[in-house]
Amino acid sequence: MPKGLRESSFYPWLFSLFPALFLYSHNLDEAPGSMALLASALSLALTVPVWLAARALARDGQRAALLTFLFCLMFFTYGHLGNRLDLPPWVLLPWGAAFLVMAAMVLLTRRNLSGWIPGLNLFALVLVLSAAAQIAWPRPQVPYHDLGMTDLREDARLAATRPDRSLLPDIYYLILDRYANAKVLAALFGFDNREFLGFLRTRGFYVAGDSRCTYARTHMSLASSLNMDYIDRARGKKDFGKRYVYHILKDFRVQRVLKSLGYTYFHLESWWQGVWYNPFADHNLGGKGIDRFWNDFFQKFVGTTALQPFVRPLLIIPRKRAGIPRQFAQLERIPAAKGPRFVFAHIMTTHRPYVFGPKGEDSHDPGQRKEFTYIDQVRYTNTLLMRTVSALLKSASRPVVIILQSDEGPKPGPKVALRKRKMIILQSDEGPKPGPKVALRKRKWRTSRYLLERETHWQKSMHEPILNAMAFPGVDTSVFYPSISPVNTFRVLFNLYFGAHYPLLPDETRAASGRDVTDESD
Repeated sequence: MPKGLRESSFYPWLFSLFPALFLYSHNLDEAPGSMALLASALSLALTVPVWLAARALARDGQRAALLTFLFCLMFFTYGHLGNRLDLPPWVLLPWGAAFLVMAAMVLLTRRNLSGWIPGLNLFALVLVLSAAAQIAWPRPQVPYHDLGMTDLREDARLAATRPDRSLLPDIYYLILDRYANAKVLAALFGFDNREFLGFLRTRGFYVAGDSRCTYARTHMSLASSLNMDYIDRARGKKDFGKRYVYHILKDFRVQRVLKSLGYTYFHLESWWQGVWYNPFADHNLGGKGIDRFWNDFFQKFVGTTALQPFVRPLLIIPRKRAGIPRQFAQLERIPAAKGPRFVFAHIMTTHRPYVFGPKGEDSHDPGQRKEFTYIDQVRYTNTLLMRTVSALLKSASRPVVIILQSDEGPKPGPKVALRKRKMIILQSDEGPKPGPKVALRKRKWRTSRYLLERETHWQKSMHEPILNAMAFPGVDTSVFYPSISPVNTFRVLFNLYFGAHYPLLPDETRAASGRDVTDESD
């Protein structure tokens, strides 16, 4: 064994790097490398003062290294256990007490600890090298011509046209994560959404009341909509796991065609990793400072540490409360562009956690109840949407296409209040039809163990129907029909505004592959 491996106590530093590298190695297709570098830097920044304090306390390099290693081990593993076992926050106290006991044993023992150095050095080195090897392992890129999409010849023909850019409409594609269909809102939540839908209709929107999602998973649903095709139809028997889906979620077909027609692509960043940042966008609009780095990867990383009990109240909730209003404000003041604009925004107001009152009030305000409901989020989202839609239409210098869609409806969760009543199951690919009545009971579901393959029929009827409202000014929208699904949205748009000839696909909700990644937005 090399002398340095036997005598130098470098294992605490290597071990402090491992959690970030390990997490990144399992999220290569979703997270940029900058996130791994940031997480690694923060880990080292935490380890340095711990080592200095241990060195001052122990006055011995070997004991200081072992104390630092024990601290890193306890700090970076607590969140894994807390998330898996659903530990209450108070467990952090005995966890900290256990570390203090072990630290006292290291400080008080008179044994020579040099025998631990080779084994711990080798252990830490193997961990880091295994994660680094997985990161560095060459992964061939998926050529765009091999993506398996249908009608690519029509894409090329459309891109070759030279339309008058002054006549092209601005296009706003707003995804409202888990915003429920009006019939689901009425049946399960007892909420009448006719006021908001009526507002949309008076502004020229067509509301497809029987529309359903293409896949009941966010990443697959958005990839299908933005590429105008069903993923499994496009790939056939080829693999369409997370790497392929996340590839076409960034380099998606709609932006390729629109940019070839002279559009400027504005991407509003979301903290869900799948659409947090798009390197193919002309402009990525997001928060400032550290807020730009607070996404799914960083949230997961912090959530695996002893800071796990504080992630939600001190980081997630405040960020969401600040981020949602900012997203809508950014929509109303998209920078000027030379030519038409394509704007994509993924908005998570109606996704857990529920942090808004019906008027946007904070749960920590005096006199306010501690927890808000799903319907409170819907009411507040409606208010923001009505203000934003009015502002976009009022300030427009060219026709404005606005598409409001949810990727999927709500799923049973611990804070989804289900009414004790009966509902009609929606069970048709062509739209809802009367079916067997099922009595719904108020139940609690653990989201982390919620498996799509085990859904009952009424659970599917809850999150498959979606909001789908489209304003296509200046063209004949008689081609719309109540059950039109997002897979056909841009096919219709290109046919109406650009003279394309895309055939419409069947409106279906297809099963997600069991090999696909479970992301935070699911």
